[in-house]
Amino acid sequence: MTGILIVTHGEMAKGIMDGLSLIMGEQEEYQTLGLRHGDDIVEFGEKIQASIRQLDKGDGVLVLADLFSASPYNQTALSFNKLKDHSYRLISGVNLPLIIEVFNQRMIGADLETMYQAAMTAGKEGIKEFLEEMEKLEKNSNR
Repeated sequence: MTGILIVTHGEMAKGIMDGLSLIMGEQEEYQTLGLRHGDDIVEFGEKIQASIRQLDKGDGVLVLADLFSASPYNQTALSFNKLKDHSYRLISGVNLPLIIEVFNQRMIGADLETMYQAAMTAGKEGIKEFLEEMEKLEKNSNR
């Protein structure tokens, strides 16, 4: 089973998993890490590495970060050289549609590569604006 690690600023990772558990129920083989004011960035990086090692049972780990090129993302990226014996993918821009898709993909037995590709699509497609969506529905109903 592919492990899932969510790394964010503050308590966002826990919050997004709280939302997921409301929709899909409790999950397993995942961890959340949140960077807080005053945290030592080197220690945070070490926690990320430890989590990846713990979650990787041979199928790899999908790491989901909140912001591209921010501290949680950067510390995960910097860990690649220290974790050469572990397979993991790192995606930024975590949102609830992405998380739901990741856990759905894992439930059906998708591998790490399939999960990360599905996550990229779901994360992007999950962002919508109400009036644009209503306009699309209206156009489709007039056909």
